[in-house]
Amino acid sequence: MAFVDLDDGRKVWEHPFTPGGGATPSVTLTRATVAVTWGGGSQAYDMDEGRRLWRTKATGTCRDSGAAGGRALLVLVSCSRKDTSATSWEGTTYQVRKVAPDTGRTLWTYAVASGVREIKVPSSEPAVLAVAAGDTGFTELLSLDDRGRNRATIRLESGQYLGECTDALDYRVIDDCPTIPVGGGQVFLRSKEHDDGGHPNNWIIGFDLATGKTVKKFDSGPNELLHPVQMSGDRLLALRESSDRISPMALVDLDPKTGAETPYLYFGLPLEAESFTLTESNDILVHDGRLFFGAKEAVGPTAKDGKAWIWLALGIGSAAEKPASAAR
Repeated sequence: MAFVDLDDGRKVWEHPFTPGGGATPSVTLTRATVAVTWGGGSQAYDMDEGRRLWRTKATGTCRDSGAAGGRALLVLVSCSRKDTSATSWEGTTYQVRKVAPDTGRTLWTYAVASGVREIKVPSSEPAVLAVAAGDTGFTELLSLDDRGRNRATIRLESGQYLGECTDALDYRVIDDCPTIPVGGGQVFLRSKEHDDGGHPNNWIIGFDLATGKTVKKFDSGPNELLHPVQMSGDRLLALRESSDRISPMALVDLDPKTGAETPYLYFGLPLEAESFTLTESNDILVHDGRLFFGAKEAVGPTAKDGKAWIWLALGIGSAAEKPASAAR
């Protein structure tokens, strides 16, 4: 495992890492700490020097199944029944632990109700859990207080609202929920796409983390779709996409207090790069006033495809800057 300075490409430190059992480790960052989880346990390193801070190991039938970083460190623990007659998720119970990044000490533990198939963590602080009960995807969001107690439950109304978290590349990555931004005391969800007489549309709605009640609704309007991207302070950045490709795409600012929408960037994507808006296979990020798209995984090209290159990343800036750069 290596830690690299992105400003100059310098490798700051490196350590051999053998998780054992052929497991693929996942990595997260929080408060000057690098935390690694591999199923058999977890361990953490000091970000500056790579010094190991603490390590845990699986005990009994329980094991660390993933970690979420950011403003805090949450570790997902899964425990399997000793009764092997139960199959797959039906024999598994979950706990979510808030852990002190520098010592590994457990600050609180939330025991997830039985019957839950999957847990993801859209936000570590404030703590928000996405819960899948049954076989129909995520069914509700749980808002936890600073002691790990459930303060509000937000139901996704049988798929009316989309709780989307990515797990295609590594099931131990539990904090990649790109379309569930959390900030300003709210969590934001987009609705599924509707077709009103041949005019596709959807909306984004904010839910209060303290009460679970709706706050503001942002409608896309006909022939357009809204996709949450990330928080910018207490405001939400979103993509406005034209479903008929007549109008340009836009990065917009949505104000949950007033309901106002302010455009930041208008842009178009080359035909070959339009798939960048699919969040399940791409990362979308806003940084320093620029919008970036990046593929989560590079596959190909192959001679069979008849292509010499594929899109990997695309950066878009304002008209006053240099032309947008792309990686192929």
